[in-house]
Amino acid sequence: MLGLPVMLKLDGRRCVVIGGGGVALRRARALLESGAAVTIIAPGVEPELAALPVAKVLRPYQPGDLAGAFLVVIATDDPVTNEAAAREARALQALVNRADEPEAGDLTIPAHGRRGPITVAVHTSGISARAAAEIRDHCLQAIDPDWPRLLAAVAPFRTRIQEAVADPAQRRDRLLRLTDAQAMQALKSGGDAALKSHCATLLEPAGRPTGPRQGPDDLNPS
Repeated sequence: MLGLPVMLKLDGRRCVVIGGGGVALRRARALLESGAAVTIIAPGVEPELAALPVAKVLRPYQPGDLAGAFLVVIATDDPVTNEAAAREARALQALVNRADEPEAGDLTIPAHGRRGPITVAVHTSGISARAAAEIRDHCLQAIDPDWPRLLAAVAPFRTRIQEAVADPAQRRDRLLRLTDAQAMQALKSGGDAALKSHCATLLEPAGRPTGPRQGPDDLNPS
């Protein structure tokens, strides 16, 4: 069943991964990238997993291990352990991701990758993890390398506009213009300095002209 694509806010939240193999490694990395506080519970863990900045409980899962967990990843090859952990997680109203039975969990973790602040995630409704990974790679390769560069450069201006422009309509318009065709053209033709100059005009007091607005069709993708 196709679910609603969402991005969970995991900063500082306790997330528990039960298992110490390859799936646990991939899940732990994804959670760490999202800012989660990760605990691994397994009698043994792969060297790469052991090297991650996570808390480790080096023994099999026991009831009570999931207290305070926001999200539980179940990634062992023991059905009894998986079922017991899932029951405890449900009782605690924690979200569950199951590697053995994805449809029995609350969420799945799609094939994903990053280019700077851009995240690309691909889900094939459980049909093919390999296809999802290949589509993800294709999408990442197709991203104009100036997009991550532009987004990283305008991020501080976004915060300043939100703080400085009180009128909602003007604030929305100026935020949109941070990443419009004119902003991209400024970066491509004049580099970071030209882009920052463009962004600076959007901080001018209300009522002063901030330059012409261009639509997305004005940018030649070549």
